[in-house]
Amino acid sequence: MEKEKQSIPENQIYVGSKPFLAYLKSINTLFRIKKLNEIELKARGKNIKKAVDLAESSRKKFCHDLGITIKDIKIETETFTKEGKEINVSAMTIFLKR
Repeated sequence: MEKEKQSIPENQIYVGSKPFLAYLKSINTLFRIKKLNEIELKARGKNIKKAVDLAESSRKKFCHDLGITIKDIKIETETFTKEGKEINVSAMTIFLKR
């Protein structure tokens, strides 16, 4: 039985282990080529720092000419079970708006 793939909305970027520049290119593509007005940067745990750095780099340097602002920031704790233990992980979503 095949697993169903969950579709990720076009305006969401999940920040993980890819190189920093790959995420900057994705942000640039969504704002400039796809002409989106809002992007959500989502990150968990140690990747939260990278998401914050991406938001600031996009806003101040990489896409500064587009007038990008931080619309909102959502923080939460996600709980899941791994090997019979309940694990809590910090999560953050940064909403960038053009």
